Amino acid sequence: MAELFEQLEWLDGQINPSGIKNIVYFAPKSWIKTIPRVTTPVATSTENVVVSGDFIMESGKTFLRLYSTQGKGKVSWEPSGEKDHKIFLNKGIFSFPDISVAARSMAKQLINSNVVIIVPLPHETEKRYIMLGDADYDVTVSIKGDSGDKPGSEKGITFEVEAPCTTPLPGYAGELVLPDGTLDCETGVFTETAS
Repeated sequence: MAELFEQLEWLDGQINPSGIKNIVYFAPKSWIKTIPRVTTPVATSTENVVVSGDFIMESGKTFLRLYSTQGKGKVSWEPSGEKDHKIFLNKGIFSFPDISVAARSMAKQLINSNVVIIVPLPHETEKRYIMLGDADYDVTVSIKGDSGDKPGSEKGITFEVEAPCTTPLPGYAGELVLPDGTLDCETGVFTETAS
């Protein structure tokens, strides 16, 4: 393994937005033929935490969009495991603001599904997409819903995802095939499918 220790410095006045964008992308692993991986051996910090390549989907399958209320979702990680066996437990929380028939049906489908989720992070100078779920470990999805308790109170469905991984919040810079086009996660450019 390459020596990748380096200084982490902070510039005065540096722009550093937090949170996640309000659309995340997901697909059941059963829809994916090939899940990209972090390349080995790694020679740079980017190679150490950004997967290489694109998802190869089963015929007719794509990633789907999931709206998440701004300010109610996030990604995080924490260590998991015992001494000399530690990996990372990557987590995501996403909040859909309704308990409609379609939302409850999605909850029923996802509760025992093994999925991959791509989460875009806001940033002014670079595109940052995080991948939750990989080829090596199963993803756990927990879902809870709430009607709210008074007029105007918060309601909806909260999706909580836990994804064990050897990399903390691995980045994704490949393409995502969606029902209506392709999103290039390196540039952030969406190209609509011609009709």
